[in-house]
Amino acid sequence: MDTTTVNRYQPGGDIYAKLLAQYGQGNADAIAQAARSGDESQVNAAIVNAKYGPALDTSTLDAFGNQLATDPLGAPLAGLNNIVGNTVFSFLQSPWVLGAVALGLFFFFGGADYLRRKLANLK
Repeated sequence: MDTTTVNRYQPGGDIYAKLLAQYGQGNADAIAQAARSGDESQVNAAIVNAKYGPALDTSTLDAFGNQLATDPLGAPLAGLNNIVGNTVFSFLQSPWVLGAVALGLFFFFGGADYLRRKLANLK
């Protein structure tokens, strides 16, 4: 970046004024500081940070630890709810499982005797 462009990012410059109106004093100052380095990638990173906020932590352990710290019972229960919802309920929605359960209930509640009587009547 040339000196003219860097000066436009500093307080009093036209780019600084737009950034101040858009993102506020703190973010405009951070972008001006990045512009002083002369590195466009730092300026772009500062603008992205101002626009979208800092990058989220993607560590599962950190997210779980934060959830335990803020809601100790909610973290394990939410995880258990997801596990039950994703495994047990999806398993039970299978047509084969539903058919097997229906067949098992039929035989449990006297279905074998019913079939024997019907077969005896056929003779």
